[in-house]
Amino acid sequence: MHQPMPGERLSLGSAQTCTIRIDGRHGERIAAVAVQASGNIVAFDQIGQNEWSLGSLSRFSETTEILLYIVDDRLGGFVNDCYPITLVIDGAPHALPAPSEQLAAVIIGEIYSKGGAPKLKVANEGYIFGIDAYARARNLQSPSFPKRSTTRSPDRYAQDDHENRPKPPAGTPLGSGSGILVAPGVVVTNAHVIEDGSSFQVGRGHLHLTPIAIDPMHDLALLKGDVDGVPLPLRFSSPIWLGEAIMAAGYPLMDLLGADLKVSTGNVSGLTGSHGDVARFQFTAPIGSGSSGGAIIDEFGNLIGVTAASLAHGNIRDRGSISENVNFGVKASLVYEMLAAAGIDLPTTPLATENARREVVQRLRRSVISINVIA
Repeated sequence: MHQPMPGERLSLGSAQTCTIRIDGRHGERIAAVAVQASGNIVAFDQIGQNEWSLGSLSRFSETTEILLYIVDDRLGGFVNDCYPITLVIDGAPHALPAPSEQLAAVIIGEIYSKGGAPKLKVANEGYIFGIDAYARARNLQSPSFPKRSTTRSPDRYAQDDHENRPKPPAGTPLGSGSGILVAPGVVVTNAHVIEDGSSFQVGRGHLHLTPIAIDPMHDLALLKGDVDGVPLPLRFSSPIWLGEAIMAAGYPLMDLLGADLKVSTGNVSGLTGSHGDVARFQFTAPIGSGSSGGAIIDEFGNLIGVTAASLAHGNIRDRGSISENVNFGVKASLVYEMLAAAGIDLPTTPLATENARREVVQRLRRSVISINVIA
């Protein structure tokens, strides 16, 4: 069997059949598609639990990427587990190279034409955060990927349940959350903080904020406004490590605790979220209702995540267990990716290296805001 290297070109000629065969695990969680440069998505036909087929590859007149992806990546898992993977073109098998990192969506090949001859460039690259990250990177508008659920899965640890509420009259204050200045005039918060609102204001000064990008899958939203402050440096290129000290900053329970910034301390207690969700991590710093969208920083004041949720203690008690300070944050790498996908100039703020606690907290005061949500 031919074992091509990443980047190797295979001649397609007049290839009439293409089959992808998985020899590893979790084939039932995989889908295969061809995505054309124009954004057209062509699904492979699943002919077995671990096998997919597509007609003539040579029919694609524009650059086309062939992908495998986890259809339910919010439950964790990577395409890597499916290797070895064999690509069979007109009966000729090719053992595809496995990715060097854990990926939930893998581009296994790119079809293109050179001198009128169709070719396939073998690939093994992709996206840790799945097919949605691929769609954002390719700027696909309302993509329809096979087997991809468009409904939110039950969130056992959601801090606030906004679903199935009657819609209040326009102008009604709905509540508040927190936000982080990540670029000049750009604030990141949770998608669930703003999902029921039609108007958004910075808590102090009542400056208006306008949503410019929303990612419900990863519970993030970007808003833009004339916000005075200093963007927090994003720590997106170095991994979060288990046990590292962190601080959480936000505006919980403002009607009870006051409208000033609250800061709590803890550590990273887990590197994934519920069910192995690789987009999130666990931390122990205490939070409360209204903390959603707030900053999770390292000891130097660099943003490593966005506060998203807390374990639903009632559900845990019903199971006869006890939980304390089990909270979840969305990783800062997704914030960076979202800024890029939204076409916003990426932050150039250098990472902070001074860990004097008083100075770190003072910087937080200039970077973390409260957000009022209005119907």
